[in-house]
Amino acid sequence: MLLISSYCFSQFKIPDGFSEFKESPSNGKEMKRIVVDFDKDKKDDVITLIYQSEYELHSAKKYLILYLSSKNKTFYIDFDLFNGVFVIPLKYKNDVVDFLVYQEGTGVYGHGLKLRFNQKVKEIQLIGYDYSYRTPSGHCSKTYNLLTGDYTVTNDVYNMKTNKIEFQNFKGNKKQSKSIFIKNFSSQLFEKLSLVGKEFELE
Repeated sequence: MLLISSYCFSQFKIPDGFSEFKESPSNGKEMKRIVVDFDKDKKDDVITLIYQSEYELHSAKKYLILYLSSKNKTFYIDFDLFNGVFVIPLKYKNDVVDFLVYQEGTGVYGHGLKLRFNQKVKEIQLIGYDYSYRTPSGHCSKTYNLLTGDYTVTNDVYNMKTNKIEFQNFKGNKKQSKSIFIKNFSSQLFEKLSLVGKEFELE
């Protein structure tokens, strides 16, 4: 079993000209690749973050990559889909990969993806999407569960009279017409998802 696992793991390669992130450009925390049986075939898969090492970070191509041993294939999620530059360490819990990337600029736009392997169709599925940004009066964050359609919008507003931050929470439901997989990813898709619950946002 160890020989089989080692052989499958050896098929994974970092592309030429790229390196793995060793620390987060967002918060400086250590970043490590995740080695786990993501697709449940009893063989190691690899999930990690890479960048073009010969370029300055802002102009370098950057990807979240997921190598699946069952397909002997590496899947790429391009940071450019989100105009993303800064990323925090990946999280993995309950078979779900949590990926969070931020844009550059004063708005500090953040995009969070929750990914899980769909055993029925054997594809990597987007099951959750988070969107956040800074507003003139505070901060807005949205969490969208794509499996149930439930979403929450939270506005943090600084009240100058009380010198305190006030929170406004709104809930809603918007079912997607079909499941979303990595092959469906595009800038237009995430722009559409970011608009869910927009009526509750404070400008």
